[in-house]
Amino acid sequence: WVCWRLYSEIRGNVDAKAGLVLEAAGDPHAGYTGAPRRSLASALWTITLADVSMSLDNVLAVAAIADGDVRLLVFGLALAILLMAFAATIIMKVLARYQWISWVGLLVLVYVAGEMLFRGVFDVNYGVGPMLGLVEGMDFGRGH
Repeated sequence: WVCWRLYSEIRGNVDAKAGLVLEAAGDPHAGYTGAPRRSLASALWTITLADVSMSLDNVLAVAAIADGDVRLLVFGLALAILLMAFAATIIMKVLARYQWISWVGLLVLVYVAGEMLFRGVFDVNYGVGPMLGLVEGMDFGRGH
């Protein structure tokens, strides 16, 4: 969901820039309709859902990159919090100016999500399930 929303936002920015170019060319009616207007409730719902999912996504992404190294996990989460607290405006301006960085970020998110999904198949059998005692006595290798 996060990847799709990021892709939609990047594409929306490209469409908005195309609309500005059309307006500057003196032909504002050349097929550009602009972004649809949203209600306050819709905007608040989107922000809330994005905030919750991005927070979870950030923790999962840092955990995947840390790959079991607790020091790297703590460092990554602390760095993410500091960057968002103190450098959010600067990051936003850089992403607006160099939009290719957003595409690279999207590719990294897709790659990490795919790797986590692939590796997660094996975690149920050997990691999470036995750790929680949920699959004790079950042999997943035989198709039970």
